[in-house]
Amino acid sequence: MKLTKEIQDSIPFQYANDVRSGKITTGKYIKLAVDRFFQWIDSAEKDGYHIDHNSGMHVIEFFEFFLKHTKGPLANEPVILSPYQQFTFYNIFAWKDENGNRRINHVYEKVARKNGKTAGLAGLGLYCQSFDDEEGAEIYAAATKEMQAKVCWEQAHDFVFKGIGLRKIGFKNTQREIRFEHRERNGNVRKGNFRFLGGDSKTQDGLNPSLAIIDEYHAHKDDGVKEVLESAMGARQNPITYVITTAGFNTTSVCKAAEDVYKDILDGHKIDNHTFIMIHDLDEGDDWEDPANWVKANPNLNVSVSMKYLKREYTKAINQPSKIPNFKTKHLNMWVDAAETRIEDHIWMKSDKKIKLANFIKNGCAGALDMSSTTDLSSLGLVSNPDENGIIDILPLLFCPSDTIDKRSKEDKVPYRFWKDLKLKDYIDFEGTDFSEDNFWEKLPVLIATHGNQIDYATIEDYLQKLEAIFLPKWWEYDRWSATQLVQNMTEKEIEMHPFSQTISHFSEPTKQFEKHAYAAEFRHGGHPILRWMMSGVQAYEDPNENIRYVKNRSTKRIDGIIMTIMALAGTITPEEDNNESKYNHEEFTL
Repeated sequence: MKLTKEIQDSIPFQYANDVRSGKITTGKYIKLAVDRFFQWIDSAEKDGYHIDHNSGMHVIEFFEFFLKHTKGPLANEPVILSPYQQFTFYNIFAWKDENGNRRINHVYEKVARKNGKTAGLAGLGLYCQSFDDEEGAEIYAAATKEMQAKVCWEQAHDFVFKGIGLRKIGFKNTQREIRFEHRERNGNVRKGNFRFLGGDSKTQDGLNPSLAIIDEYHAHKDDGVKEVLESAMGARQNPITYVITTAGFNTTSVCKAAEDVYKDILDGHKIDNHTFIMIHDLDEGDDWEDPANWVKANPNLNVSVSMKYLKREYTKAINQPSKIPNFKTKHLNMWVDAAETRIEDHIWMKSDKKIKLANFIKNGCAGALDMSSTTDLSSLGLVSNPDENGIIDILPLLFCPSDTIDKRSKEDKVPYRFWKDLKLKDYIDFEGTDFSEDNFWEKLPVLIATHGNQIDYATIEDYLQKLEAIFLPKWWEYDRWSATQLVQNMTEKEIEMHPFSQTISHFSEPTKQFEKHAYAAEFRHGGHPILRWMMSGVQAYEDPNENIRYVKNRSTKRIDGIIMTIMALAGTITPEEDNNESKYNHEEFTL
């Protein structure tokens, strides 16, 4: 295939040549993507394809001519695609067969955050809606949740809102879709719609997508949303599925499995000449702490993401190691096994001084309960307000049916029977109280075995009332789905109970506060052995909006006591108001 000087001097070709020569630093898989591009050129005639240079450049020119930045220091300046973006979009639209149909109908792009993906895909959606020769074009920005899907769509909405040129050619915004209608010189009317779709959308029927943008693929538990859209593309001549993502925490996810296939294609082990692949990764063996390697995952370095910003995020991660997995996945595109310990034991045990009971009375406190199924662990406890040194005390009570202790010991491989015989008083500082000789504290075990083979909720009620009488907590946080009868009983006794929603958005802020205090050694938990064991089993699930919630890892470890502690901590933060809900149930705390 003959390439003119104009073609070879274009930015997409310059990018490919600069990657090939090493002038642009990239990882292995971008080099392989460029090699594949040149291989396609060499075999184009044999394979029945050619490069339509004008079509490849048209999408690039659309950005500069029609789109203006909507925020930040570049606001109102034309959007000029970076070389790596131009190379990607050029390949999608330039490669055609003898009938003029596109070669590429599937794209997988893995790129770190802040590298211009939202603006790039929003602009791509508007282009495909208006200039892609698809009758009745339907563009969908899709994600696991509508909220995430709207991120790309809202950027497109902003482009139209601030783009006079876009509105002149027929774009119009509505509340849930961007519409396009343009009458051509021959009298034909070209129409298109741009919508957002989440796995939680009320309806996924009646779809006929011409472009499906699958955002943050790493967060998808399965291919449900993707398959709904792809299965609806059958009537389209040149549909595109564009999958874009960072790395994530689940190394067994559909995204990671698909990426392994894409890497096999680039490595030459598998063949798929209709999928275009751009994986911006560090190479195996690269030192992730060396800033010289970070550009491999950040092709827009010092354009939309600065080295100063990345170094700042790196420093935060090093100072608070629980943030390292997030830095690796979001900024370096490194897959991280979620089973990695969230807060390492040596960090947790910096707060192992004995629990000061006097502080619950002197400084005030809040309680929480995390009720389990009938045969599992349940937890009940208090978290104090900070003392004059900013230290917060944690008092946990853990419950297990006595008849299941041996079974639990075998399953969980931890000494439940030993814990049942330990006394909680050995982890408590009684100074400032007259409780040390009290029969209740004298006999209280670390693990409370309730009678029979199921949790005895009456026993838990008795302990809650005892702690209520001693410490007068502000209120008790509870999961409304698991403690209905107990809450009703306590409410009848005029004990204040607060429902705590178990959604990730409501857990996120108190969980982040919990981590902040743990890393600053601002807790006092006495080295409680069950809490210590539970902490070692904690991993964090993070959604695309950086909300986090603790979940247990793949082992049999349990985290009930940690969840209870976070709920009680939220209770101490919530101001006293007339209602009886945690403040984290309110919309303004939905992050």
